[in-house]
Amino acid sequence: MGPDGRTPTWVGGDATVVQLGDVLDRGDDEIAILRLLHGLHAQAHAFGGALYMLNGNHESLNVCGDFRYVTPGAFVESAEEFGIAREAALCNWEGCIQARASLYLPGGKVARMLARNPTVLVVNDTAFAHGGLLPTHAAYGLERMNAEVAAWMRRDRLPADEEDEEGGFAAPPFLAMGDANSVMWNRTLGREAFPSPIDRIHACNAVTQALERVGARRLVVGHTPQMRGVNCECDGKVWRVDVGMSSGVLDAPVAVLEILPSDEASAGGVAECRIVTEESAASLDEEGVAVDL
Repeated sequence: MGPDGRTPTWVGGDATVVQLGDVLDRGDDEIAILRLLHGLHAQAHAFGGALYMLNGNHESLNVCGDFRYVTPGAFVESAEEFGIAREAALCNWEGCIQARASLYLPGGKVARMLARNPTVLVVNDTAFAHGGLLPTHAAYGLERMNAEVAAWMRRDRLPADEEDEEGGFAAPPFLAMGDANSVMWNRTLGREAFPSPIDRIHACNAVTQALERVGARRLVVGHTPQMRGVNCECDGKVWRVDVGMSSGVLDAPVAVLEILPSDEASAGGVAECRIVTEESAASLDEEGVAVDL
């Protein structure tokens, strides 16, 4: 916190933090959290750091107008953001829904905020995606996918052509959010146990191909809560980090994956991955030494 004890302040120096999406549909203060994350990113930038939020399937659901997972409090927050007084919003749920649609549908104020977030991100030698990354996604092009998702959320107008003299509006790429194999919805790599050894071989081969194509050593995914905490598969090529920390999911203890810069002399240039939990962080604070799990 800042000097006033209330204002969140970036203290991470030149570190990079990646939040894997699904901020939406988890509680009542969604817009406040979006502003918090974007504000911390701006602060981090001044120190050479960054805080990235990815777009997950619940971000795409809301931009599609699917509000079935939205909490009553988040509807009220949307109404207040739209300019409706809280007392009036509590008595007018139809108005709350209309306000949310205005904010979250393509071109809306919040949709444009989400358009600033990547769908797939590569930082140094690590790729990040909400659900998964397959060879087809890598072949499509990560920059292309990110740009097309952002254009859809902003409701960019497409150039006119012979079939459409006025030009339509950008649509989201199918590979980003269209089905269970898409980046945002894929759970192939998120399962804590593969159905069979053959399924594991196929999944690990697929992620190896995808990583080679994007120039990364490992993939970090969320989307599927892990009952046994942060864990890895495919000889460290896949890290599953969604432990359901949100009170809107499992209210589980805090756990993060820390990826430390490689020590060329001792690690052969390979970054060190370390799971940090509330207990290990407390030990680090008290003793001043790192705790590897």
